[in-house]
Amino acid sequence: MDERDLLYAEAKLGVQCKEFLKTPVGKLIIGRAEKAHEEAFEAWIGCDPNDPESIRELQFRARLPLLISQWLEQAINQATLAEENLQEI
Repeated sequence: MDERDLLYAEAKLGVQCKEFLKTPVGKLIIGRAEKAHEEAFEAWIGCDPNDPESIRELQFRARLPLLISQWLEQAINQATLAEENLQEI
C-alpha cells in the first residue's frame, strides 16, 4: 500500500465517520456519551473527597465518553489532512 492509498483510506474513513454521526445510531451514541459524562461529573461533585476509589471510578466514567467523541473527531480531522495531502500529490 503506497502513500496515496493510505491517504485515500484515511479520507474515506473520515467521510464514513461524518456520515455515521448524522445517523440515528451515531446521534444516539454521542447523546448517550454526553449524558454519561454529565452524570459522572454530577456524581463526582457530590462524592466523598476522601474516597479515592470513588473518585477514580467517576473520573473513568467521565473520561470514557469523551474518548469516544475524540476518536471520531480525530478520524475526521485526519481525513481533512489526508484530503489536503492528496490534493498536493
